Amino acid sequence: MPGIRIRNLFLPTLLVAAPPALAATAAASSATLSGRVLDDQGRPVAEARVTLVNAGQNTRQVTRCDGQGRFRLLNLAFNGYHLEVEAPGLQSLHQEVELRSTLPLELALTLKPAGAQVVVEERTTLVEDHPSSHVDIAQAVIEKIPARVQSRAMEAVLLTTPGFVQDENGRFHFRGSHGQITYVIDGIPLSDQVQATFANSLDPNQAESLEVITGGISAEYGGKPVAVVNMTTKSGLGTTGTRGEVFLGASRFGTAEGGFSLRQGTGDFGYFITGSASASDRFLDPVNFENLHNHGRTSRLSSRFDWLLSDRDTLRFSLSGGRTDRDVVNLASQQATGQNQRMATGDLNASLAWTHLFAADRSLDASLYFRRATSDLTPTEDTGAFPTGGRDFPVWASQQRSLENQGAQVAYTLRFPSGGTLKAGLQYVTFPITERFRFAITDPELVADPGEPLYAYTPAGGRVFRFQDSLRPALASAYVQNDFHLGNWFLAAGLRYDRYTVKTQVQAELQPRLGLSYHLDGSGTVFRASYDRLLITPENENLGLTLSQQAWDLGSRAGTPAPRIQPEVQDSYSYGIEQQVGKKVRLMLEYWEKQSRNAADNEQFVNTGILFPIAAARGLFRGLNFRAELLPVRGFSGVLSLGKTRAIFQAPTVGGLQLEPTERRPGDRFLIDHDQKLSAQLGLKYEANGFFTQVSGRYDSGLVAGNPAGAGADADLAFGLGYVRQDGEGTWRVKPRTTWDFSVGQEFTLQRGRSCLVSLDLLNAFDDKSLYNFRSVFGGTHVAPPRTLAGRIKYRF
Repeated sequence: MPGIRIRNLFLPTLLVAAPPALAATAAASSATLSGRVLDDQGRPVAEARVTLVNAGQNTRQVTRCDGQGRFRLLNLAFNGYHLEVEAPGLQSLHQEVELRSTLPLELALTLKPAGAQVVVEERTTLVEDHPSSHVDIAQAVIEKIPARVQSRAMEAVLLTTPGFVQDENGRFHFRGSHGQITYVIDGIPLSDQVQATFANSLDPNQAESLEVITGGISAEYGGKPVAVVNMTTKSGLGTTGTRGEVFLGASRFGTAEGGFSLRQGTGDFGYFITGSASASDRFLDPVNFENLHNHGRTSRLSSRFDWLLSDRDTLRFSLSGGRTDRDVVNLASQQATGQNQRMATGDLNASLAWTHLFAADRSLDASLYFRRATSDLTPTEDTGAFPTGGRDFPVWASQQRSLENQGAQVAYTLRFPSGGTLKAGLQYVTFPITERFRFAITDPELVADPGEPLYAYTPAGGRVFRFQDSLRPALASAYVQNDFHLGNWFLAAGLRYDRYTVKTQVQAELQPRLGLSYHLDGSGTVFRASYDRLLITPENENLGLTLSQQAWDLGSRAGTPAPRIQPEVQDSYSYGIEQQVGKKVRLMLEYWEKQSRNAADNEQFVNTGILFPIAAARGLFRGLNFRAELLPVRGFSGVLSLGKTRAIFQAPTVGGLQLEPTERRPGDRFLIDHDQKLSAQLGLKYEANGFFTQVSGRYDSGLVAGNPAGAGADADLAFGLGYVRQDGEGTWRVKPRTTWDFSVGQEFTLQRGRSCLVSLDLLNAFDDKSLYNFRSVFGGTHVAPPRTLAGRIKYRF
């Protein structure tokens, strides 16, 4: 974050005070900066140029003062910034500004006449002293991320963060844990699984900026806060005229996409709407290199409306929804039988948020939100009875389920004169779930013992397993978070209380959240440490059957009460250092460790693509992350991320449909498929005069794989034997893979502020043939994408 410190008796002054008219903030998860620029005689400086810069994100926002010298910048991501104010005949003003809360910051700025004697000490600050471990991702980075389908590229964006281990179909594991993430979209939490196998992926085109918080988690965040993705969406507030864009894209495997966005606004109202649709014959990562039965199409529409009702009140309404229709990918044997299973998912989301300013240093935020997501698995044939001779093999399955989020939250924010911020709030959300699930075994050799409970659902038994239930988990929460400076120290101290209920099960947890950092003067060095206790709620997708006695009885345990999946409780520690080198390089090194009970994961049901939540008695995760960033130097920039993850489960595991007896005895410890010795990502970019080119390389040393014994005799698995190996510890792993992506693009400037961006991505340029996983009980077997050329054109107006 570049800055200039000016020391002189005739300094331009910066005053933070309660203004005569309070400026309302624009969103419940973004900051607002406003102010008035005067000359030394107290006269307004009309048309003064105000620039807000964040060097770390390489972002720059520019506005002009009105006739009264007033300016306002809305929808700003929480961060530190450098403010520049310029006007002809007056001395420029430079000032560092911290924007860390929804409370608007009002500045009174005075410009001195040009020529006054001034001593200027230049200082470029790139490191942040906030105790949390986080990575900020700007919209310019999101827009140019290499991808086959950019409207489904949210996971590709997040994978640039160290500690995220890539898996199939947009899934990822963060710091050894299952992908437990809380998305906070303009202040509204979302903890559902939104990868393509569960729901409809989030569209990154709606994001103005992303903050990925991975340590020092604020007490404000609950649900599944192993990592928090704070998304500030685009807004139309303050937009001059109508602005928007349309785009088209195409790539290999009959892949095509299109979309648009539109924003318009005034000083007190604005709207933003974005939509996209895509179709592909390689919609998911298939289970073999042949890519059998893998067509899918998806569409999504998102909107946001902002009203500044008065100087004290802001109202925001957001509405979005999407639908996906896709094939369930076939094994070679299933393709031969003509299996034609289909999956359809849909979602509808709405939220209403209100912010009231009591004063410049106090505000109240309140919001209501609703989400409904549905998922339907349709078999090839549905006879209503046991499908003898059906084409689905080895299992016939049908499912219809729905999941809702019905939530309300309120928060009070207070800013102290010293600059610290106190935030306290209440949250309540229920998750109404309805599930209907049926299956039958069509392979008579899968279960041949009449003594097995599953035998009743084989061709010999002639029955169909049926389950139908509704439940309503609920999470009630209260929290307080206090962030403040003590000289060079920054302390973030929070306390959260969660009470989770599902059926007759109740679990309450008091969760301290502590973060501490120390900024070493003059060295560009920040030391950080944090401790977070996290209550992580179980995955709601297919939770009803997981908790049922019927599921437990299928594993030859009839008559024994089913153990309940409980929320995971995690104690998370991190220790790190961030170092600035010169004016353009930033380094980060962090060691982390997590200990948990009821460690969560998913288990796949045969090859249906249906995943059920499971939990191990305990989990131990630890690792090391490194990140180096080069900020633009003559158009060149770059980033290098390295991560090492150790992930260990302790038996027993409960939940899911455990159709095979476990090989683990209680107390046994074993590596899981989140464990990877090294993941590395390198990105280099050159950008100038509307032209850009970039290269991205990713190396994954290989996740833990299932034992390949016997796979050679299975035509569906034999192809993968050459892509797994044993490491020095005797653990079977997927072989290492390295992929390189190349991008090039040019933005052409047209008349009347319009432009056209043409870009090409060559993905997996050297066609590295590889697997994500192999015979994993959690995810199965999936192959990585081959070489693909993707092109798109975007017209902005």
